[in-house]
Amino acid sequence: MADPVIGRLLDGRYTAQERLAVGGMATVYVAHDNRLDRYVALKIMHPNLSHDPEFVARFHREANAVARLSTPRAVSILDQGSDQTPTGILHYLVMELVRGRSLRQYLGSRGRLSVPEVVEIFEPVAEALAAAHAAGIIHRDIKPENILLGDDGQVKVADFGLARPVSQATQAMTGGVVMGTVGYLAPEQVTHGTAGMRSDVYAAGVMLFEMITGYLPHTGETPMSVAYQSVHGDVPAPSTVVAGVPAELDALTLRATARDPDHRPADGAALLAELRAILPYLPAPDADEDYHSGFTGPMESPKPPAPKPAPRPGPPVAPTSVINTGGGQGRRRRPPAGPRSGRLPAGPAVVAGVVVLCLILAGLALKAVVGSGDPQVPLLTGLSREQAEKDLNEAGLVPRYGEVMASTSIPAGHVAAQDPKDGAAIKDGAVVTLRLSSGPPRTNVPNLDGKPADQAPTELTAAKLSVGGRTTEASDTVPANSIIRTDPAAGTEVDPNTPVSLVVSSGPSSVEIPRDLVGLTFDEAKARLDALNFNLTVQQQSVSSDEQDPGRVVRTSPDPGQRVGSASTVTLYVAREEEDDSGGGDGSGVRVTVPDVVGKSWPEAERILNRAGLRADGWSLFGGTVRSQSPKANSKAERGSTVRLQLRSGLGD
Repeated sequence: MADPVIGRLLDGRYTAQERLAVGGMATVYVAHDNRLDRYVALKIMHPNLSHDPEFVARFHREANAVARLSTPRAVSILDQGSDQTPTGILHYLVMELVRGRSLRQYLGSRGRLSVPEVVEIFEPVAEALAAAHAAGIIHRDIKPENILLGDDGQVKVADFGLARPVSQATQAMTGGVVMGTVGYLAPEQVTHGTAGMRSDVYAAGVMLFEMITGYLPHTGETPMSVAYQSVHGDVPAPSTVVAGVPAELDALTLRATARDPDHRPADGAALLAELRAILPYLPAPDADEDYHSGFTGPMESPKPPAPKPAPRPGPPVAPTSVINTGGGQGRRRRPPAGPRSGRLPAGPAVVAGVVVLCLILAGLALKAVVGSGDPQVPLLTGLSREQAEKDLNEAGLVPRYGEVMASTSIPAGHVAAQDPKDGAAIKDGAVVTLRLSSGPPRTNVPNLDGKPADQAPTELTAAKLSVGGRTTEASDTVPANSIIRTDPAAGTEVDPNTPVSLVVSSGPSSVEIPRDLVGLTFDEAKARLDALNFNLTVQQQSVSSDEQDPGRVVRTSPDPGQRVGSASTVTLYVAREEEDDSGGGDGSGVRVTVPDVVGKSWPEAERILNRAGLRADGWSLFGGTVRSQSPKANSKAERGSTVRLQLRSGLGD
């Protein structure tokens, strides 16, 4: 099927020419800016999301976020807007066009990268995070798909669509759905639904592991199983998967992916500082080597991450500081000239290793002498009931269950809260109280009956529900385009994000014939009926009438006040002008109006008609008054014509 956007001119300026990529929220095109005669990247939100205020706000938030950054490491936003098309409103962003490929594509072709390549790419990413965090912005979706490798050597971070200012609530969940890509989510995003600068650092650390090894540290058949591993398992050292990884790079990866946020670098600036601190101890690229030049040596097949993680490093040592992100081309500087081995000096390293080994052995010996002491409560939040009971039994503790509780981040049937908290030391055989999740808190369908249909999406979104569909139905009591009822009905308790169907009034099923049509002209009466917007067929029929002037409505069928359905036929009976049956006039062709002489005496009627240029015909022996006349009053007759009068006898007839 042809893409309807390609070839379309948006906002009188941008012409989409080629589709670059399709995501869950938008499609990106190569487009021509006809005003400035340049090529740009045009990001157009999927039309089916345009009715969702949260998605529209998130889409435009990307432009606002990037506009606050001052770094060449982020893809620039050049323009934003919306355009009305035959298929609806299209919301769009205009971005600088980066010719090249994503880190995901590059990893797909390479499998894993050499250490110099890793540093060439990771340093600009850390610079971008440093700039974003300094501007108070959390990216919330760092992953290889959002890292662009330009043909000119530039490395840029893209897609700030999930970004939030640090000052705003940084919920990592929307409607119970974790926002971000599950393999790169920090443990706190899974367990608490919150994201911060250290969450971006964690995602960058996972990406660092993936570049070094060619694998994600946590894998599984379902997103839930991957999330479970990030909460309950450490990221292993890259050197356990790929041989020859420098210890310094191992340590940086482990610190960036520490499960405890306090053990990670505090923000992008701290991460960048730690990376630059170890650069002199990492192998340097050749003078002319870029990230895309490729590792040409033999590549051993990487093995999956080892189940046993390497020991974690201690607390962070690099301070949070403002880092000059530079303005280079995304290539690593060669280290200063001078003799160095590319590693820490052998003597101090060996001594440090011996000291650490002695401390570990001493600790183990002390533990063997004095015993293990009181058990510690394991982390149970997020586990299924069966797994939590198994972990407690292994720790020598007893589970007990409290009341279930609603949770937007923990699936139903899993542990949402525990008491005591994880890490607490308690007696062997002590009770740990668990509260299972009942799933997201339920909500009530708002009462939308009688409200305008275009108001429904706003109210349903506020109630954490969605519009499930719309049908129309005639109603004599609910105005057109207003809601008759919802399904589920108003007040029904439902789960969040439940679709609510709307039944909208198409207007009344019948309409009343106006009561004031009699006496109007046909055109006036028809206009009144047409104004009812009920698709009525109006027809005219002429009749004789003593009550209405010619051309005026005498009666209707159906009668005034009766109700008729759509597409019904209404007949208007209109008084016709009586033909001149007086026997002819004086031949002058001059037509005069026939006076009304009904009720007049014969002499008076004759006098009135003579004054009008007409003759009277009719007589009664006993006199009396005129009972009827022909032609009728106010009709036209040629001058000199005879008006026939019928008289009452005067004897009481």
